Amino acid sequence: MKRTKNLPEKQQKLVEKLLDEACKKMIVLFGSCTAIFDGRIKSFLPKGDRMLFVKKDETLILHGSKGLKPLNWQLSGAGKINYLIEDEKLVVRTYRPKTKETLEILFDEIYQATIYDAHDSASLSIYGSESDLSDYLFSHPEIIDKNFQPTAREFETPFGFLDLRGVDKSGNPIIVEVKKRGATPADAHQLKRYVEYFEEVEKIKVQGILVAQSFSSKVMNVLRANNLEALEVPWQEIFPSLANEKPKVTMDDYIKDD
Repeated sequence: MKRTKNLPEKQQKLVEKLLDEACKKMIVLFGSCTAIFDGRIKSFLPKGDRMLFVKKDETLILHGSKGLKPLNWQLSGAGKINYLIEDEKLVVRTYRPKTKETLEILFDEIYQATIYDAHDSASLSIYGSESDLSDYLFSHPEIIDKNFQPTAREFETPFGFLDLRGVDKSGNPIIVEVKKRGATPADAHQLKRYVEYFEEVEKIKVQGILVAQSFSSKVMNVLRANNLEALEVPWQEIFPSLANEKPKVTMDDYIKDD
């Protein structure tokens, strides 16, 4: 095997291991490279310092020094990834049989090569959406009113799905439209259509409440004109930002006096 240009002995061994254990581990390469894509379209990426990630399922992502979007990528299962040493360069080559497309990433210098036996079976949990807020209000109706008793969640109407439907202690119908952000005039008109639907189709008088983070004077004018109510709910207090939580472990925990 030819040695890669300017590659220290330790990193040379990592590259050799990479070639031997390709597709068995998670691989991270940082170095100077070019990239060539040949297929239905063609592209050429001139030399630059970039980070290449190859995941255990052969998902491939090439990142530059700026921006969120990858410069080149390949989805898992699109094609086999091969690692070669050619003309003192490490070549990462993929071929997609289905589309007959080839991607080559050619490293003339490697600053760091790392192989991880990574294990991760967890899935991302996202909370704090508008739907989550509606679910929370359904479970904690006292936030809307101490006498509010919800009876339905995501109630279907010809104008969309109403977030909450319920009654007060006297059995009078209440409908609630929930917005996580600040309310807009369109939100007020949407609630107005829901109220009109119940009054016209079900022949009942209902109380309409719009829940939102904030209400402008323009929105309040629409609500008042149609006998609708506004309720400010600070969703940040219900779903606090994780970034604002104090870490349970700090750097001080790792620094000990001799």
